[in-house]
Amino acid sequence: MLPEQIAEIKERIDKAGIGLKDALSVIDMTFEDQVGRLKAPSPYEAFTGLDKLIDLTAHGAKIERFRPRDNRQPFHTLEIHTDEKEVLGYLNMIYLKSIITCYYLVYVEVMPPFRGLGLGYRILNAFMEFVRGEKAVGLLDNIIPPEEATYEIYTKLGWKSIKDLIGTDVADGWGNFMVFVPDSIQAHELKNKLIKILFTLSKKRPVIDMHDNEDMVKRTIEEFHSVYQALEELFDTEISSGTSNPLMQFMFTRLTTKLIGFRRRIAALIGYTGGESLEQISFSGRIKELHILPYSLWQLENDHGEIWGDKEVLQNLPGKLKEEPTLFIEGLPFYKRPYLSAWMEKMETLPSQPLKISDLLDFGFDPTRLREFHYEGVDYIFERISPNFLNSLLTKKRFLKKIEKNASRLKFQGASLRINLILLILRDRGNIYALREKVEGIHSQEAFDQLNTSPHLREMNRAAGIDRAMVRTINDMRKWLETTFKSHYRQEIEDLTYFLPWDIERNIPKVRVDISGVSLDTIWIA
Repeated sequence: MLPEQIAEIKERIDKAGIGLKDALSVIDMTFEDQVGRLKAPSPYEAFTGLDKLIDLTAHGAKIERFRPRDNRQPFHTLEIHTDEKEVLGYLNMIYLKSIITCYYLVYVEVMPPFRGLGLGYRILNAFMEFVRGEKAVGLLDNIIPPEEATYEIYTKLGWKSIKDLIGTDVADGWGNFMVFVPDSIQAHELKNKLIKILFTLSKKRPVIDMHDNEDMVKRTIEEFHSVYQALEELFDTEISSGTSNPLMQFMFTRLTTKLIGFRRRIAALIGYTGGESLEQISFSGRIKELHILPYSLWQLENDHGEIWGDKEVLQNLPGKLKEEPTLFIEGLPFYKRPYLSAWMEKMETLPSQPLKISDLLDFGFDPTRLREFHYEGVDYIFERISPNFLNSLLTKKRFLKKIEKNASRLKFQGASLRINLILLILRDRGNIYALREKVEGIHSQEAFDQLNTSPHLREMNRAAGIDRAMVRTINDMRKWLETTFKSHYRQEIEDLTYFLPWDIERNIPKVRVDISGVSLDTIWIA
């Protein structure tokens, strides 16, 4: 039962004596997608006394400034930390050498548990005090929309929109910028001076973003390492004795899937060169041999499974699936996708169940999220989805039906548009599953990866431009969606995924190549 799981984690945290920041990170990681079941605004409320400790810690936190150290760390940094030197938040700023002294606020972050407690206000105020002392202008690119409450923090502290100072016509492209001008700065020709600062920043922005990304990666790696050490302390008895339990498997699996997800994301960061390596986080041999548990087993006393969708499909499902959805689905075979095939070729073996932590680290993704289900002559795919996305999944289910009504007989660059509807959504034991029919294609990102990395496809793709043809077709479909559904469904359109025709057994794209170029028969939207 879920309450027993919470009680066990609390007991282990108390016994291990780990710091508050690590304890909160562990709780976040374990329960971040179970808040709805806990019926609380945050998972911390399930742990008696924790909210009060968070308030006391925030009240006693101090702010300290650190100067730039070298070319790898060009930022002045303000850090919010506890008496134990645990960092609760930070602000990076950089000096811009221009016609007037200026400090650009690059990034500010407060740990989620400590947001809404005044720390963001305090660190922003500390930045402004620093700027006043330096007789400098403060500048930031504020991505927070003016209609959000957080935006008022800046305006109440005296920040102004760049438009108010240089004019709306000149501010094109710089509309999100805000400026803080201390009383000590003379306003004479301030407009022209600010424009010159913005041009200076535009030239330096790519390098600043690169350093910002490197700093973010470094801090995130430190957080992963700290959480890993905390988990080792929480399960020290099991690690020492060579045993394990479902809770231990679940929590180490959560850490591993988050780590490999972060590994994929940093590859796309602007200007990131890989200066900070995830290899710094080294899992012990004992942890690598641990069997994974990527789904929740725990129920609440009044938990009842729920199913939404096609009544005819639901009626025909096997009884065992309807009685124990989680256990039935998680026992199905993995979806045989190219990512998995590449690992099988490398290891010269088939993945066996249950997988180990070391397998996930080798894969670089979680193959258990997608399961194949063959029933009554039809091939289906079950996808496990975070409960946090249930509402957006239900919205997508409705939106896909709208697209289907408008898309019949349409072709884009010669390709038919097909809709891969969500047939059923199942909720059980804190897990969410979506059922779709299996299509003869793969996710567009996986297709592009295969075309650009697989030895047997790279040269063919380079010669024929297969990926470019696919991108053109998808772009045409997106333009049609935006035109047809206007701005009412902007987020839903962004959340759509595209599946491209693919021979999975041979791992090659199913395309037509003739004198006119490359074209596809079908693209599926899901």
